[in-house]
Amino acid sequence: MNPCHALLRGAIVVAVTSLFYGCGSADQPTAPANPANAPADPTTTPAVTTQPSELQLPPGFEALVVFEGTGEAREIYIREDGDLFVSLAGIRDGNHILGLRDADGDFIIDQVEPFYHLTTPDAQREPQVHIEYLDDYLYAVENLQLVRMHLPPGQLAPSSDVEIVVDNIPYQSSHRARTLSVDPQGWLYVNIGAPSNACQADAKTKGSPGLDPCPQLESYAGIWRWRSDILNQSREDGEPFAGGIRNAVAQTWDTVYDGLYVGQMGRDRLDSLWPERFDSGQNAELPAEEFFRVEQGQNFGWPYCYYDYLQKKKVLAPEYGGDGRIVGRCEDYSGPQATFPGHYSPASIAFYHQDQFPAHYRGGAFVALKGSWNRAPLPQDGYIVAFVPFADGAATGDWEVFADGFKGFKTLYERGNAVYRPQSVAVHPDGALYILDNKKGRIWRVTYTGDDGNAGDVTNNQPDDDRKLMVAASEGKGVEIYMTYCAACHQPQGGGVPGEFPPLAGSEWVAADKGRLIRTVLHGMRGPIERQGQRYDEIMPGHAFLNDKDVAALLTFIRSSFSNAAEPVHDSEVLLIRTGDARESPWDAAELEGRLGLTPSPQNSGD
Repeated sequence: MNPCHALLRGAIVVAVTSLFYGCGSADQPTAPANPANAPADPTTTPAVTTQPSELQLPPGFEALVVFEGTGEAREIYIREDGDLFVSLAGIRDGNHILGLRDADGDFIIDQVEPFYHLTTPDAQREPQVHIEYLDDYLYAVENLQLVRMHLPPGQLAPSSDVEIVVDNIPYQSSHRARTLSVDPQGWLYVNIGAPSNACQADAKTKGSPGLDPCPQLESYAGIWRWRSDILNQSREDGEPFAGGIRNAVAQTWDTVYDGLYVGQMGRDRLDSLWPERFDSGQNAELPAEEFFRVEQGQNFGWPYCYYDYLQKKKVLAPEYGGDGRIVGRCEDYSGPQATFPGHYSPASIAFYHQDQFPAHYRGGAFVALKGSWNRAPLPQDGYIVAFVPFADGAATGDWEVFADGFKGFKTLYERGNAVYRPQSVAVHPDGALYILDNKKGRIWRVTYTGDDGNAGDVTNNQPDDDRKLMVAASEGKGVEIYMTYCAACHQPQGGGVPGEFPPLAGSEWVAADKGRLIRTVLHGMRGPIERQGQRYDEIMPGHAFLNDKDVAALLTFIRSSFSNAAEPVHDSEVLLIRTGDARESPWDAAELEGRLGLTPSPQNSGD
């Protein structure tokens, strides 16, 4: 037996984990559908042609790419006349906002007008501009200021000077993005994120307690509002609207429900700051990202509390004596209407009150979740547009995947490797949903055609039991088990080692007969076996010490990763083979094929 198989615990786990952090993804990215995936020249308008997109949508929907080339983008706003406005983190021709127009009615953007030049107080970081529109004015909020520009319908760029509405908004480098919404009465609502992760006495320091009371709540971590019709206001002219909100990049005022809705990004580093209370798996899933309706005067509990969506309650943060279960003072704070898994990063909310989409979507909210960065050692996740259904004027508490396929990988370990990240959503007056990517500035237009054959599958459309297995395997236990027991030999990306350990990527042995694969993992297998012209003579030991659920999670992960796309494995199938076909010695390939009545391929296992 090669010593690789014997080193399953202890030091090898550390080595594998280091390798795991350094790898890209366990799958190859989706091939670019067209040349528009190439890096954009920020000084020119790219030639974009109508094309099917790579997005995976529910049956009956289709998405078309209508523009690409804004560069790093932050928000999309669609005016009643159909013109689009996109705010940027970077610049284009020295400006931070683009006016975009489809001049000939084919849905493709063919007119671009950059405007709004500003400077940033932080030479190391670009400003993050967010926009809103009210009464022929485009409002823009950035790191320090809230301004407006006269921009009546028909104009793509303002012809008058920029007017300052609010000056000297408190600035900090952490959570510096100011986001903006407006109500029909002319109030401007501005998110001012917390300047820290958890208001510790010593920021980001292991075991450091939280400041109590937290002084940051006086000027940060909440929603403030100012009047839109008064110029040259100060920070003090605004009024606090709601507090205890760590960072609400996603926010919108919905006129139908007559209320402010936000998506809070939850805290980080539960495991690294409090390792005696939380492990990496808990940190990957917690705390929840929260979807609120915000009423004036409410407090949502940051930094003292966070929401545990598994327990469905707010619990006390460890900086304030919490252990993951204690509720304490958290029962006094307002809760969410819906929650998403940890670190999914809600970035934008758009309510759907049009009738182009089926009735199921009317009255609900689309949420752009731009994806995680700190779920290691689990894969990064999010990178979707979710849909939150509403009933009787309130969120039902459920949510579903509406658009997937942005990250370009089935399994993604590093945020930077994602092909796209959905940053913003907006509804066009004609009922189409527009989605903005923040890496390349790609814009998709999503419509309902009623033709189920035009839409790709999304994970949420699989049968419920299978979907849960897929999610559990690819986001949780399956990848952990693979990295602990399999990756040292078969490699984190499933490529194997030529002549020593066969590849799992694109493998018929992996993707075909489930019984054969379960027996291989439970009982082990010895060579010789040929794969892709390579002979392998090593012995794979059995892993019957894993319980049925763990074996099912592991095999589901393998069968849905590494360019494999096979059905999940159920723990009941593992139990059936474990109890009905007990064995203590490893199979060889020919014996296993014969045991199952299968005809060996010319290369034994085949690919």
